[in-house]
Amino acid sequence: MKKYDIIETATRLFATQGFDGTTTLQIAREAKVTEPLIYYHFEGKDDLFNHIIRNGFEAYFTRLESLNQKTTTQFEKIEKLFTLHFDFIKERPDEIYLVVSACPAKLKDAKHVCTQKLDKQRKWIASYLRKCIKEGIASGEFKKMPVSETVTMLLAFISGIIRQRTLKLESRRGMKKAVVEFCRRSMVR
Repeated sequence: MKKYDIIETATRLFATQGFDGTTTLQIAREAKVTEPLIYYHFEGKDDLFNHIIRNGFEAYFTRLESLNQKTTTQFEKIEKLFTLHFDFIKERPDEIYLVVSACPAKLKDAKHVCTQKLDKQRKWIASYLRKCIKEGIASGEFKKMPVSETVTMLLAFISGIIRQRTLKLESRRGMKKAVVEFCRRSMVR
């Protein structure tokens, strides 16, 4: 339970104050534990941060893997992918904010957890979308479209939604519906 308190407190503090603006002493005080207990569970602040990122991505990938493949249309699969992202942002805003705000600075390090997880995310989503689009075109559900370019555009769309929502640049209701309807009009015959 104490480890959970440390993780929850650190996640909140990193998201509100930034990594550099947060100390292990502050985390300990707010989690109501001793600072040595943090070092018992983690090698240091970097290890704690990486643990938070890794756990957030593990939860995210579990959700991706459990997307219901039993749908009547390929567009429903794409819609479920968008819904998953909107729901995940709503449920885990601090973890998503950490990825959006802190990970870009780590992307030059191929071994960093951010680089590895974001690369896995991009590949997984691209493969999922590519399959949906190809099958949708083949069945006549989708208009003919360039598959690679459409996948790239939808990836950018998802990335933009994540950034806007987690950075609170856009908070209007109805955004999910607008995204889904835009894609439906663009893709479905």
